[in-house]
Amino acid sequence: MRYKIFKPISILSCLTILFSSCQNLESLHHVSPIAPDQWCKNQPCSTWGDIVISQPSSSIIVYLLAAITLWIAYHFFKTQNGQQSRYWWGVSLLLGGLGAAAAGTSFQAFGYMIKCTNRDFCQLTSWWEIVYNILTVAGAGALLIAVAYSCLGKQWQQKSKGYALLSTVLYTIVCLAGAFLPHQFLVSFELMILFTTPAYLAIVVLHIVQYFKKPTILLRRFLGCWAVLAVTFVAYYLYLANGYTQQFWARGIWFSENDVLHVLMLLWCGYIYFFLSKWVEDKTIA
Repeated sequence: MRYKIFKPISILSCLTILFSSCQNLESLHHVSPIAPDQWCKNQPCSTWGDIVISQPSSSIIVYLLAAITLWIAYHFFKTQNGQQSRYWWGVSLLLGGLGAAAAGTSFQAFGYMIKCTNRDFCQLTSWWEIVYNILTVAGAGALLIAVAYSCLGKQWQQKSKGYALLSTVLYTIVCLAGAFLPHQFLVSFELMILFTTPAYLAIVVLHIVQYFKKPTILLRRFLGCWAVLAVTFVAYYLYLANGYTQQFWARGIWFSENDVLHVLMLLWCGYIYFFLSKWVEDKTIA
């Protein structure tokens, strides 16, 4: 079983390791180039000897999110009991937890060390963020498969697998192409969101339609799960759009839009564990 768990991410791991020596990403910089000595003027940093930690409080939050997500993934695998829906929930959370750790390493904790050390200008992105993007898209596909096993028949289960595989492979090719060219939009957070949105929309629409046709406890709990996730992203974008990060940082309050996202994602993980996980099971097909 432990080998089966890692099968969905083995290809992605090989690709990212194979291409990790590519240096093209170093030519991508911020619109207004940031010199290394400016990095910590724009965000909170802590220094221990030669080690610079960017956004230390935010780093703690995102690594906590990664750890809890991975623990819940383990819980789904441990309680799988032959249920494919639980297995794919575990895969989705595993990918999400690894992605959160990769994102926290580059966006927060070791951002300066990765993007600025020994450079005239800090890089815009890094291979850690490329890995995060790919894992996030793959995680959305795995979640679609999990939901299909809980709510759909065999034909749609297979179609969901096909879509998840196609979207993950296509995005991986596009993202790696963006790293080699390099091209800013192809490796951007925005493009990654565009690739994950169809899977999440399909899940939400499916559950709304099914709930109105025949309400069940599982569907009610699913809808609660997606409501928490929707509130999370709305809060993130409102915080970002209103520039609250810069306003609070100017007052010495180190709470960014990413902290909003990660704190609310912690609540989402809590909802999954306490209110949803025990209800997830495969659909009984006559």
